[in-house]
Amino acid sequence: MKTRNNLVFLILSSLMLMLPVPLAAQVILPGMHVDETLTVNPNAPMYRQTGEQYRAYDFPGTGESIPYRLFVPESWSPEQSLPVLVTLRAGPSINNNHRNNNDLVLQARERGYIVISPLGYRGYFQPYYGSPYPVDRPGGPSEPASGWTAEEDARAEQDVINVLHLVAQEYNVDSERIFVHGQNPSGSSAFHFAAKYPDAIRGIVVSAGPIVTEGYPFDNLVGKVSAMMIHGTNDTANTAQASQRVVSELQAHGIEAEYHDVPDGEHLTAYLTFAAEIFDFLDAQQ
Repeated sequence: MKTRNNLVFLILSSLMLMLPVPLAAQVILPGMHVDETLTVNPNAPMYRQTGEQYRAYDFPGTGESIPYRLFVPESWSPEQSLPVLVTLRAGPSINNNHRNNNDLVLQARERGYIVISPLGYRGYFQPYYGSPYPVDRPGGPSEPASGWTAEEDARAEQDVINVLHLVAQEYNVDSERIFVHGQNPSGSSAFHFAAKYPDAIRGIVVSAGPIVTEGYPFDNLVGKVSAMMIHGTNDTANTAQASQRVVSELQAHGIEAEYHDVPDGEHLTAYLTFAAEIFDFLDAQQ
């Protein structure tokens, strides 16, 4: 009987080994998990390339090729550990934040920052990257991720984390200085990332993206995440007063926050023309 029981145990053990085992998750930054299949290939043609780049990776679980833009200062060497600015798109293209005459990349080159522009899984309009916080607009609060399915919205958030993970692994980034920028709907996303991953995000920059703060967990940011909000003086899509209100609320909750008008700034380009001041803010977050 004992021999028979041992045989049954061996058969069952073998069958269990044949069953699919859930993949473990990797953690590259506090609270940010990625599938263990998401790895950097050191034999890839563009491995550790510098300058402006188009990249793509296969989204775990779907196998879809997802593009992103990447800038790495040409002076970077593997011994260096540079800070990262993740700039989230508001329009449908990953190129929006890399337009011609772009002071954002120019300043990143001079200051020594890596810049990442993720797609957010799908190139739809109004990306919120998982954020539940409406934008405070003159015509009334926005509807977060309108037109997106819940699955797509969640994957948009995960796409940002996946790309950050890949870049952090490949370029040995300064994990203590990760920043997120967002404009309009993706400004809401910046607030979302700050609240959900305060141990991973050092600061946020929000352009024309004041949120409705009801239910916002301000305490998560205290002593961990600083905020800069800007608004172009020629921007009529959202109001400067709404951004000023959010900054006042942040400060009232003990969060380091500042507001700036961008002289002659337009809705879509104010953050590009205000790049020097943005990087002054980032440089001050030590």
